[in-house]
Amino acid sequence: MNTLANGKIVLFLLAVILIIIFNNFFDFKNLFYSLGEDTNITLWQKNTEKYIFHKNKGEENIKLIKENQRLISLLSESEEIKKENEFLRNSLNLKDYDVNELIIGRIITKDFLSDSVIINIGSKRGVKEGFPVVVSNNVLLGKIVDVYPDYSRVLLLTACDNLTDVNINNTVALARGTGRDKITIEMFPRENELKDDDLIVTSPLGGNYPGGLLIGKVKNVQNIDNEPFQKSDIDLAYDIYLEDRVFVLKMTSIIND
Repeated sequence: MNTLANGKIVLFLLAVILIIIFNNFFDFKNLFYSLGEDTNITLWQKNTEKYIFHKNKGEENIKLIKENQRLISLLSESEEIKKENEFLRNSLNLKDYDVNELIIGRIITKDFLSDSVIINIGSKRGVKEGFPVVVSNNVLLGKIVDVYPDYSRVLLLTACDNLTDVNINNTVALARGTGRDKITIEMFPRENELKDDDLIVTSPLGGNYPGGLLIGKVKNVQNIDNEPFQKSDIDLAYDIYLEDRVFVLKMTSIIND
């Protein structure tokens, strides 16, 4: 019995040693994503097709969604918002940033539990933690939180308790992810007007994103008596189930890095 027990202990210790050795020399997550990339992409496409079918979103409706993204993006580039972002950046002496390259990638799978997606570009392509990730028309998805040689994890804006500084009609507020593809507006001053369909873009105040990236529109404004702030839902400018290609904003310096 003692010999058997000792043998099990030795095997266990050998297994631990092997795991440590392999973990130091190989990136298991990168290998895992690499082996499953084609399968994950196929599943992602099938899930998208099912989602479109169940939501009764035909090809024409998808075109309308993309066109809506384009039109909203034009609004987000208005001179008033550009000037406001410049004013906020200069007045708070935030570190400047420059986008010198767009790294094009593809979503291969989604982690439903953490509201994140895996994309097929990583450190070999210059991706770093903190880089913003957008889709067409400067619509923000989130930011890079984990980087592997060939893949990266993108934490979506909707991830639970994920905070993003936003700008609504030149008023700074917070967007808070609540999980399951939902996100809300908080800390919007009661004395300022907040109404449905107001445009929501990023503010550079928090140092996580450049200013002016599109998030969506205000929906379901809530005014609670005796509360100093207003709240609302956000009608996101993207539908994660309809997105495929993404663009990582490769910045020469990350704000507040």
